[in-house]
Amino acid sequence: MTYQTNVEPSDASVHFGDGLPPGTDLCNGQYHVEQYINSGGFGITYLARDSLGRKVVIKECYPNAICCRAGEAVRLRSQNYDIDFTRAVELFQKEARALAQLQHHNIVGVHQIFEANGTAYMALDFVEGMDLFDLMDTNPGALDPAAIQELAVVLLQALSYVHQNGILHRDISPDNILLDTAGTPVLIDFGAARQSATQASRVLSRVHTVKDGYSPQEFYIAGSPQSPSSDLYALAATFVHLITGYPPPNSSLRLAAVAEQKTDPYQPLAGRFPAYDPRLLGSIDRCLSLFAKDRLQGAQQWLEVLTGRSQATATATPVDPEIDLKIAELVASNHLAIAEDAENGSDRPAYIRRKDREMEKLEAQRAAEREYWAILNEDPAQWRRDSKEKLAEKTDAGPDAATADDLPSAPRTRRFSLTALLPWTGRSTRQAIQSNS
Repeated sequence: MTYQTNVEPSDASVHFGDGLPPGTDLCNGQYHVEQYINSGGFGITYLARDSLGRKVVIKECYPNAICCRAGEAVRLRSQNYDIDFTRAVELFQKEARALAQLQHHNIVGVHQIFEANGTAYMALDFVEGMDLFDLMDTNPGALDPAAIQELAVVLLQALSYVHQNGILHRDISPDNILLDTAGTPVLIDFGAARQSATQASRVLSRVHTVKDGYSPQEFYIAGSPQSPSSDLYALAATFVHLITGYPPPNSSLRLAAVAEQKTDPYQPLAGRFPAYDPRLLGSIDRCLSLFAKDRLQGAQQWLEVLTGRSQATATATPVDPEIDLKIAELVASNHLAIAEDAENGSDRPAYIRRKDREMEKLEAQRAAEREYWAILNEDPAQWRRDSKEKLAEKTDAGPDAATADDLPSAPRTRRFSLTALLPWTGRSTRQAIQSNS
């Protein structure tokens, strides 16, 4: 018997997913959406053009656990989520207004906040460049000790400015630190609104808002106080990844180990990497202390340690009685995972198998994003290679074939020596190549 389906094949031009389709206009036509970039549990990010044709990034408040898309409009999945959604939008706007007050060349700028489609949006700087994850992927070992020392000073100065304005970043990690085409490090994607929303809403509290390896233990324990030292932990974890190639162990697993009177799985950097400044390594170890009171307490204090005006020594502190209950819950969860492993006969712990799956998914997503950005940004590294290939072809054709227009122009003056790490030579090279096409 022959079966025939009545389902029509999908049209490749039809938009699917929660994001706004390319071509959508926002804010009365002031912004024109060109492409979806990525999304998380609380929002969607797009590349857009403003009314003057300049690239901008648009962030949309979209907590997908409680809302969905109906055309271009955002609708609640249930009227029971009205209060939760309203609170999420309010916190999104509050964060945007706070960030808009920050005027610093190492912090992404906010241009405008507006409402449309039943939710809120913010328009931010488009930073052309690559994040530290991509830099490590494309140029392994490029970040030498001198570059990492310089990067630490620059980021700590920016973070000190953020904290002085009463703001916490709450989501520092290698993928949220960009190097633009002038070699300037830029902090992006602040997570303050996401953290506040999970604390304010029972529904949103189930949305995963931590980054294993980078988030301090207080991010895992509901109601725990957060402070500038929480950001320092995440920044220190980022530098561990840059130095060793891997992030430190999950802080909740570290906490469970300490509660069980086992050895902390984190291996301090001090004494293991002689090419690095001992003050940098010691301060990283200090800021990765499990308990906030044992860390350096502010970015300015960390800067003083790096310049020798203060000392950083790690100290061991007994478990705080106030969080004994939460630690017990973590230990119980750890024991349950071990019991599941024994029952399933697996030689790999359940949390490691889950982590492997998460890493595979993340790597696939990052590979897709890198491919997208390489096309979208017209990767300057490719411009440079193409320029050299064209020049070589014309040189082979004869001494008169190559002209001055084929030669890369002199690189522009840069603020940071970190530009030596980048595979391109600045926007001046891009303009020279474009003029020959």
